[in-house]
Amino acid sequence: MPTGRILALLFLSATAHAEIPVRVQNLGDVLVAREYRAPASVVTANRAVITSQITALIDEVAVDVGHEVRQGQILVRLDQADTRLAVAEGESALAALDAQLLDASQRLRRAENLLERDFVSQDELNARQTEVAVIEANRNRQLVAIRDARLALSRTEVVAPFDAAVVERQGQVGSLATPGSPLMTLVQTADREVDAEIDPRFVAQVENAAGLRFVSEGREWPLEVARVSSVIETDTRKVRGRFRFPDESAPIGSGGEVVWNETSELIPVSLIVQRGNALGFFTVSDGRARFVAMPSAQEGRPAAVNLPVDTPIVTSGHVRLQDGDAVQIIPE
Repeated sequence: MPTGRILALLFLSATAHAEIPVRVQNLGDVLVAREYRAPASVVTANRAVITSQITALIDEVAVDVGHEVRQGQILVRLDQADTRLAVAEGESALAALDAQLLDASQRLRRAENLLERDFVSQDELNARQTEVAVIEANRNRQLVAIRDARLALSRTEVVAPFDAAVVERQGQVGSLATPGSPLMTLVQTADREVDAEIDPRFVAQVENAAGLRFVSEGREWPLEVARVSSVIETDTRKVRGRFRFPDESAPIGSGGEVVWNETSELIPVSLIVQRGNALGFFTVSDGRARFVAMPSAQEGRPAAVNLPVDTPIVTSGHVRLQDGDAVQIIPE
């Protein structure tokens, strides 16, 4: 046999028996969770346009755009001249009616006494009773008018309905405000939520998801599920989900994604290789590489596996392996 052919056979024989160096880890140490994402943004529970409830000139605008206000804090003061005058007039009219009612009540009592001695007729007594009833009705109506006047007076101080940030100012000092005139726009700073559009296939999954979080501009905030709609919206074909911040909140208006992990653990993409028409990964048994095919695996995606967590998985050197290759395990 020619010397060159003998050398070639010896080389091939040596190559066939050479051990390929690999690194391995237990399956439980390499499994990853599949990550899902849904576009989302941080929204406020309330965005309110604060309006005037009475007609009056604007005397003062106490806060401006960018200010943060507390519930009950004064935002705008309206001129009080007309409302104070209405209260004073109402109280004066009430005092006059009280005097009339006192006089009419005294005359009624005298008429009742005289009727017992037949000094007045029943018609006269009825007239006194009617007079008292009319004055009492007028007095009750005047009490309502005073309450209305006092309510209008209280409405000259426009206050914040909740803790909020001022995002727009419409009212100007010296302008006439009328009922319904916009004075200021507030965005509630508490009770903010994350609004997300979720694929209907993942609704049940997200309600029990692990690692639920809002991701925006490189930052993450933990989330909790607040509520998920049962209706698929016709325009987006998505389901609307709302999530709350259990701790620190992201700024209102932030755009980003709601991210969560599938509860089942998967072989990472980096360990999946193709041999023939099958996708799978390599494990080691008796010093040899064994290719484990995964029929459900898809290219470029992690795949579920059902093996004991202490199964040795080849994590380095697997790209060059073939099923049955002799391997040398290199310590980490």
